[in-house]
Amino acid sequence: MTHLSSPDIHSVSFTQVTDARGEGRFTMGNDLFIADSVDAKELSEAPVQLGFLLLSLCTSGEIELNLGESRHHIRQGDLFIALGGQVVSDFDATPDFRATVVIMSLPYAQDCIVGLSYLWPYLLYIMKQPVVPLSDEEQVWITDCYQLLRRRLHRKPGKYLRETIASLTRAFYFEICDLLDRRMEQKPTKTQSRSYAVFDHFIRLASQHFRQQRMVEWYSSEMCLTPKHLSEVVKAVSGRTAGQWLTTFVMIEIKTLLQQSHLSIKEIATEMGFPNQSFLGKYFKNVEGISPSEFRKLHQ
Repeated sequence: MTHLSSPDIHSVSFTQVTDARGEGRFTMGNDLFIADSVDAKELSEAPVQLGFLLLSLCTSGEIELNLGESRHHIRQGDLFIALGGQVVSDFDATPDFRATVVIMSLPYAQDCIVGLSYLWPYLLYIMKQPVVPLSDEEQVWITDCYQLLRRRLHRKPGKYLRETIASLTRAFYFEICDLLDRRMEQKPTKTQSRSYAVFDHFIRLASQHFRQQRMVEWYSSEMCLTPKHLSEVVKAVSGRTAGQWLTTFVMIEIKTLLQQSHLSIKEIATEMGFPNQSFLGKYFKNVEGISPSEFRKLHQ
């Protein structure tokens, strides 16, 4: 097997992945990227923190990798799902490894599933068990969903392309959730359902207000909860604290603006609700380790 590992972690954004274009690869702006086949040569030698949602069906060969602190073995016919923000590392692939992939930017993925609160139990299941072995029939279902996306992206863009693709994406989610429903040992309890409702409410508020509100206390107040209780519930459901989710939303947006817009850093600070450029710079460097201007230079 080809062994790829390195101690240094670096973030990989949606736009960095979509730079790898070519035959059998299609995109929809900065939202969606699909590839008929990805092989071991395209895997990073360094651990990467995913800045996107990844769905990958292994079509041949095998690969082992770490997702966070857990080691996973993916074989032909396995569906691998990473929800973004997770660190993938220590790849170990056979030479014949190939996978079909669907990659979504986190804002796009959130737009597609926010409000579909009954999907959260399945997302929690994925966080715990990201590798889903599929039967032959299930592989056909997933491949059919992929082909629908592929065919629509391959056609000439129309007026309602985004709306059409969003609908197909939701259908993809539903098919996956249907597969997971058969595997879940038990349905959520009433307590769990309440937790999912809190999480869903928080995510919806965060997606609407993260540009101006970055403090957990603001969201807990809006939801009539204590900050401690909100963070505990969000952590229990998603594996991340409320503060980590807010930081993820903010950083993805800042990075997108730095890479995809001509706004000055001062203008981005205003857009993101920071008092001034200095506050934005300190916030960004504390999370990313480099300044916004350095990040922009690296990704021009």
